[in-house]
Amino acid sequence: MANQEVFVPLLSWLIGGSRIGGSYNIYCGSLGTDPQKGCFDTHIKNYRIWIEKLEETEIIKASVYFGLNSYDNQNPDEVFTEVFELSDESRPLIKKWIESKNN
Repeated sequence: MANQEVFVPLLSWLIGGSRIGGSYNIYCGSLGTDPQKGCFDTHIKNYRIWIEKLEETEIIKASVYFGLNSYDNQNPDEVFTEVFELSDESRPLIKKWIESKNN
């Protein structure tokens, strides 16, 4: 049975230790992997959720990309990215946006 559920972490987890001199956390997930076959012979949707600070404003970014490459090794033209407001109300919007992206 393949994993097909998008998970969006709590804002407190994404914020991490940034408020006390640390850094933000980055959440990475994938859909389509199989417990028996792993990621071979399947269509993998990868996603990444993180916070960025632009001047004094914090935003949430979410990216979706397909295949077996990591985010850093993915062709930038093949990565879809959207910006969201840093609020709890953005969590269901992020989930819906990720679910809507298909290759």
